[in-house]
Amino acid sequence: MAFVLSSKGLQASTGKPCAGASRQQVKVNAVVAPPTAARSPASTGSVKNPMTMTEKILANHSDNKLVVPGQNIWTKVDKLMTHDVCGPGTFGIFQKEFGENAQVWDRERVVIIPDHYIFTADPRANRNVDILREMAGKYNIKYFYDIQDRSNFKANPDYKGVCHVALAQEGHCKPGEVLFGTDSHTCNAGAFGQFATGVGNTDAGFILGTGKLLIKVPPTMRFVLDGEMPEYLLAKDLILQ
Repeated sequence: MAFVLSSKGLQASTGKPCAGASRQQVKVNAVVAPPTAARSPASTGSVKNPMTMTEKILANHSDNKLVVPGQNIWTKVDKLMTHDVCGPGTFGIFQKEFGENAQVWDRERVVIIPDHYIFTADPRANRNVDILREMAGKYNIKYFYDIQDRSNFKANPDYKGVCHVALAQEGHCKPGEVLFGTDSHTCNAGAFGQFATGVGNTDAGFILGTGKLLIKVPPTMRFVLDGEMPEYLLAKDLILQ
């Protein structure tokens, strides 16, 4: 369609002069792009189906386009944490099942944090930390937060305290990753946008050798809380209840 720019403005051209138009006119050709089909949201990105954050992380780590609650999947593991309670057992199972000469799947993805038995003089409890020290040396584990002088914590530059706090403070908790730990409180790390949960020694030993684990995709639960929390209660009280 052609338009004519005149003293009366932009008008459609009919091939006839516009009434009252000046002699000087500029002819403008307007080109309209052809219509395009609407782009479906499912045609962009790697996620084609609605999923929770946990489901998206597990789908990504299991090379699945879609995972659903209750589904059994093999997931790749980004980090494995163990401490002085379960660490010796974890390495014991690993050595039994994979062999004395086997190596851990990734020396930089295993995090060992003594923190449970360090306040006791019990020689059997202290032996657990000694075993972890031996395992860290044998397998050249990069992240072993050792404690050797229990009488003076400042004399232990590598000691970091509670394992769940240390994981975050030392940068081991990263959004989008999968973290397993031999402690039921490992799920605290979910606050950093990752999937994190506790496992037993057998599962942890398998992870040490393979870097993966067979798990069941968890369901999503919604809690609706009505009213106000009394001042004498904290968030943990509510969670435990």
